[in-house]
Amino acid sequence: MGSMRKPKRRTRRRGLSRRLRRALVGVMALLAAALAFAIEYTGGRGVLPDWSELYALLGVPMDAPDATLLENSTTTVTVLDVGQGDAVLVGQDGVYCLIDTGTAESGPVLVRDLQLAGVTELEYLFLTHPHADHTGGVWDVLESLPVGELVLADWQPRDGDETDWPYGLTDYAAEAGTTVTVAADGEDYILGDGTLTVLQGGSTEETYRDQLPGDANNASLCLLFEAGGFRYLSTGDAETKAERLLVDRYGRSLQATLYKAGHHGSQTSSSEELLAAVRPQMAAISCGVDNDYGHPHATVLRRLQEYGVEVWRTDTVGSITFTYHNGALEAHPVQLQDAAA
Repeated sequence: MGSMRKPKRRTRRRGLSRRLRRALVGVMALLAAALAFAIEYTGGRGVLPDWSELYALLGVPMDAPDATLLENSTTTVTVLDVGQGDAVLVGQDGVYCLIDTGTAESGPVLVRDLQLAGVTELEYLFLTHPHADHTGGVWDVLESLPVGELVLADWQPRDGDETDWPYGLTDYAAEAGTTVTVAADGEDYILGDGTLTVLQGGSTEETYRDQLPGDANNASLCLLFEAGGFRYLSTGDAETKAERLLVDRYGRSLQATLYKAGHHGSQTSSSEELLAAVRPQMAAISCGVDNDYGHPHATVLRRLQEYGVEVWRTDTVGSITFTYHNGALEAHPVQLQDAAA
């Protein structure tokens, strides 16, 4: 009989231990949430550190955009290092919008970088097309920052393509108080004293869509941001046929000071026709280190060189903030600044 009681006692102890562990995990989660809330709203103004101070204490690499640079600059475009993906922060007069959110894996780092950069809310969040390297971090962004309006490309799966927006995205955004809209070609979005215009990829009554392949890349939102004499062109992952249509529709009015190379520098984008119309001073390429796609392609780099474009790449220098002041465009790559410091 005595030998039969021991297993019962051990079973009760294990059950109690599991309940204690679950309770402790729950308490720790609540404490972590409370601490994060306190840091977000009171950090840096008392005994609690702000996010940058906390990351420094924990030894987290500080490769985020310079918050002071963004705060003291009227016009900024920051191409964030999200590996093999896209996420670009556009700032004007202290108001911000984000174009794409990188991969799911990069989502937490993207949010951390936005916090360290001093971004507390987004006026707009644009998703250029429903590929995971552009939409993967959207949940982290919506969970961590107030977003005024979520703007989507006019995409519906077609021609057997099952690519679609993340399931439940629009409902989740609406429940969080974010306005959800489908972009329309020619529509303007005011950002501070600047304007972001949808050139292509939004809804339209025109028949030009019949000229495009029915894939998500070519349905990408093509956006032009203008502030003063500064112009920034973003074409998502649009490829040659979509670029040709863009040039046919807008011609030399596509001229831009700064251009983000389409499709991560793929040879399917940044065509001769487009570059001849855009003629940027600088170009940014967002791609992962030693990625499997061969981005950026040597052909694209050669084209950009032939047009005298100064090229900056996230796979070599990390995140890059471009500032524009008194007619001068400057690049501030995070890694090179850290090395100089």
